Amino acid sequence: MSECQIGLEQLSKRIKHDLEMLQYPPADWVIPRNTKEGRPVLDVAVIGGGMCGLVATFALLRAGISNIRTFDTNEEGREGPWPKYARMETLRSPKTLAGPALGLPNLTFQAWYEAQWGLNAWGELGRIPTQTWMEYLIWYRKVLNLNIENGKYVEAVDAAEHGFNITVKDGSTEDIVPVRKIILATGREGMAEPRIPAPLQDFLGLQCQHSSEDINFDSLDGKEVAVIGISASAIDNAAAALEAGASSVHILCRAPAVPRVNKMKSTVYAGFTNGFPRLSLEERMNLLSYVFNYRVAPPQNSVQRVWKHKNVKLHLDAELVEVKKEKEKLLLLTNHHGIEAEHVILGTGFKINVNAPRLLKSFAKKIKTFRDSKSLTHNKNFGEFLDFPDLGLDFELQEKVIGKAPYLKNIHEFTFAATVSHGNVSGDIPAISDGADRLVKGITASIFKEDFPEHLCNLYSYEEPELFGDEIPENKRWWPEL
Repeated sequence: MSECQIGLEQLSKRIKHDLEMLQYPPADWVIPRNTKEGRPVLDVAVIGGGMCGLVATFALLRAGISNIRTFDTNEEGREGPWPKYARMETLRSPKTLAGPALGLPNLTFQAWYEAQWGLNAWGELGRIPTQTWMEYLIWYRKVLNLNIENGKYVEAVDAAEHGFNITVKDGSTEDIVPVRKIILATGREGMAEPRIPAPLQDFLGLQCQHSSEDINFDSLDGKEVAVIGISASAIDNAAAALEAGASSVHILCRAPAVPRVNKMKSTVYAGFTNGFPRLSLEERMNLLSYVFNYRVAPPQNSVQRVWKHKNVKLHLDAELVEVKKEKEKLLLLTNHHGIEAEHVILGTGFKINVNAPRLLKSFAKKIKTFRDSKSLTHNKNFGEFLDFPDLGLDFELQEKVIGKAPYLKNIHEFTFAATVSHGNVSGDIPAISDGADRLVKGITASIFKEDFPEHLCNLYSYEEPELFGDEIPENKRWWPEL
């Protein structure tokens, strides 16, 4: 056994002891439910086994809700964006953040890293390599013994008397699973669609791809490449193209200047995390719109990774106005430039759209968004934020029309789509534990309230004695009577 393995083994024992002292796992307290046909109903289905799905699953188990299943479409070890379209060399978040540890020091990335390579190595580490972070999440799942059902695709969610029936596909087999509540932990793209500039809509395909797609960078060797956007994702994809041997990379940016500041880095503190949802809707919208319009700086190391190459050209104030096909190339016409490219990569991010998830298609049009708030629609500064779902205090979806879809309150949106309602607690690393704690406390309270009559009956029938009648010899009066 190597020193790294020995270190992890010792850390695993410490975590086990920590959990035992916290009485984990607690007894399951939820009243079991069955369908009319007698099939057992899951208390919670978690859809998505990446970071958000993992921490939500662990938080449920810590809360004594164990009748759960977590599904992920990817093969084991390929969950989330990290092994796919997250093309940065290192994470953008500082290494010191606790991440999904849920208050357990020994479950942090730092504890995992130090256990393998020591305190000095931790001190020398700059930012966390992306692949190393994925390895940490794989360990997190293993050390907590979280059962993630890989290779299972949730195709549809249909309302039912007991809550929902979810259609789960596993290869050629299909299963209908009755569930009571659902957590959507489907990632940044879960309730969103790629943001595609209108002039490029008709050119999407192998020659024009969004950064979230599976791009064959080896095929870009010797080619002229254009990258749209100056977001972190755009810069990382430009770097990947350059490193793959692209003959040239043109970065086209609508902004008149390169942003230098990431305003959201100033919001990583308890006051903002806990106070943001309590702000008025207009205060929340104004804050997020300010950050969005100010623009977010790409990380320094990503920018340096690109500009160490000589064959890169930045075009500012270059909004696409038209695209033409010219033989084997695309001619990108901006308000100032005409640029030819053999391949185009869109680093334009995602646009929230409650109609995007296929699994919600049967009732997507009934989901309330902020565009349904008449007090907001007059403000053009709010833009795309109006398309975010208007979630309740427990991340639950709400009805567009009261009484038309009451079951929506049992679907909890634990993705970036919760940002306007809850802040940045359900997608990125800094406050993910706070988000999971808030989510599961809400689900726990909701389940208890729904089952209160049964819990009250259990209280009435509880008769385990503290005293057995022989503790006070001269006393003959006891309640309940002996």
